[in-house]
Amino acid sequence: MNIKLKLLATMVAAALTSACGSDTQHTLTPVVNPVSESVEGGEDHTDHEHTEVSIEGRLVVSSHQSNVLSVIAAKDGEHLDSIGITGTPQYLYATEHHRYVMAVQRDAGIVEFVDGGLWQEDHGDHLHPYEQAPSIVEFALQGVKPTHVNAGEHNSVVFYDGDKDTNQNAQVMVFNESNIANNNRDFSTLDYSTYQHGAMQTVGEYLISTIRDEQSLSTLPNKIGLFHGHGDHFDQEKVFDVDCPSLHGSAQSSELVAFACADGVVVINTHDNEFTHEKIMNSEEFAEGERIGMLRGHPEKDLFIGSSSAAVYAIDPSNNSVEKIAWQASDDARLVGAYFSAEGEHFVLMDSAGVMSVFEGHQHDDEYHWEKAHNITVSSADTTQMPEEHGFVMTLSQSQQVAYVSDPINQHIVAIDLENGEVVHTFELDIVPNKLLWLGIATESDDHGH
Repeated sequence: MNIKLKLLATMVAAALTSACGSDTQHTLTPVVNPVSESVEGGEDHTDHEHTEVSIEGRLVVSSHQSNVLSVIAAKDGEHLDSIGITGTPQYLYATEHHRYVMAVQRDAGIVEFVDGGLWQEDHGDHLHPYEQAPSIVEFALQGVKPTHVNAGEHNSVVFYDGDKDTNQNAQVMVFNESNIANNNRDFSTLDYSTYQHGAMQTVGEYLISTIRDEQSLSTLPNKIGLFHGHGDHFDQEKVFDVDCPSLHGSAQSSELVAFACADGVVVINTHDNEFTHEKIMNSEEFAEGERIGMLRGHPEKDLFIGSSSAAVYAIDPSNNSVEKIAWQASDDARLVGAYFSAEGEHFVLMDSAGVMSVFEGHQHDDEYHWEKAHNITVSSADTTQMPEEHGFVMTLSQSQQVAYVSDPINQHIVAIDLENGEVVHTFELDIVPNKLLWLGIATESDDHGH
């Protein structure tokens, strides 16, 4: 990272914090706040105090064409800090334990990291929570067009597409929160021999990642490979004997990894590192030319949710089925967000008209079905008033059954209880929100789909 740019970002953050009247300081000592609930460690320990830490977490908000990230308390909307980074982030993602935001500046080839200030450590007989002010960290990544990003159980992954026009090759970097906290560059990288708009998932010390035919005119891959990590690099162990044309999108569940193809979904079983595969073909419900381009998974379920440009599908590998879900609550609205809740009991869809649909999962005999539980109108504003290049953005808490949605028209964030479908908080903002991300201590299971 360019030192002058890093220094400039820090100066911008300091100036904006002062301008907003915030007295929050960048400090490494825990900041103790009054809370209604806490994440507690064990008992009978005399070597340290146990700090009460808010379970609600924090929200990171970006604004259009700005290099400043606002961090607010998810409990009450209190502005905690403004953090300056090098450039405007196109995407915000959380690392594997939701401590850091990965601020992806794709055009500049930069991924920067901001510490949300909430995390926990394993102290042997208990997990000890910590809370401090949010801050930018020194750890940063550079590569050509960082695009697909996800977080697994133990690490985070960034796929760099490379560039066809400049003949720069794709890369995959696999690291974890320990690397970030210690500014440690000792992590594994997969270097490709060509560019590609790829996707990947990690399984222990293995990486399952895409392979592009170097003779193809397309930037999309058509094969899937298994790579084994060895220190700072990965070695290719196999190419799965299955075609996956125009591959785009991947996710993983408890023991399955899925990749979306133009004609179906390839599912790889990772049990005992045997890495067997099958392919579920698109059903007759698919229109001509329709394909799944986004997948979501959950670590406690061996099923997936996928979406195309026209529909949402439930993918059940145990029954080799792809079933369309009736979800659209608004005429002519498109899907803008889709996530599993923390425990996987709900699947939540957000549309471009400002309507959230909450589905509950039910097991019946050998089949799993999703039933709509709530439709919530997040905003009744005239969507023609939506600022250019903006839209409704959703993020889900990983400690509670709560969804947060940013509304650029009304310049606020609403918090919605997934159990009863009610709006429980509205946080007014002094910026027009663009991207939105939850950070905190996950007390439930995580959603690791991309």
